[in-house]
Amino acid sequence: MSNPVLYKYLIMTAINITPFIGGKYFSTAYAAYNHLNPFLSISIITVSETISCAVLFFIGYRLKFLKSLSRLLNSKKTRKAHDYVIKYGPVIGLFVGQMFIGAPPISLALGIIYDKERNIFLFFFLPLFTSIFLYSIFNFYLNTAAILSVNKIIHSYKDIFRIF
Repeated sequence: MSNPVLYKYLIMTAINITPFIGGKYFSTAYAAYNHLNPFLSISIITVSETISCAVLFFIGYRLKFLKSLSRLLNSKKTRKAHDYVIKYGPVIGLFVGQMFIGAPPISLALGIIYDKERNIFLFFFLPLFTSIFLYSIFNFYLNTAAILSVNKIIHSYKDIFRIF
């Protein structure tokens, strides 16, 4: 016997971990539209995106050792910007840039610039998990309000046209 609710959660997770920009937004919209449990949906979205971003972070960390990329990061022109991003990058990127770019590309970039002397939990995982959790709640709220508003508009137009 199949469980349709389980399939809805699997589809929501698949939408969330797509490499395209906006996975979290569309997965929360899918969850809100299908009336899935908000707490479970936000938890699944947060955990699945954290895992996919961690994989991209370690891919970026391995890409850092390419000679052409390491020469680009160590040039004198980019050293000042590189030092600034090393210092403030996770917080700025994951809290501000996530709305425009998304967490997966930012995770890949942070993996490239990660320095082994830094604590990986304070540098990457804590800001990542916190920002994904907060943006999931924010997107779920916005999508729920938007879907309810659209449903009210559609039902009011149906009532108006039923009169005629």
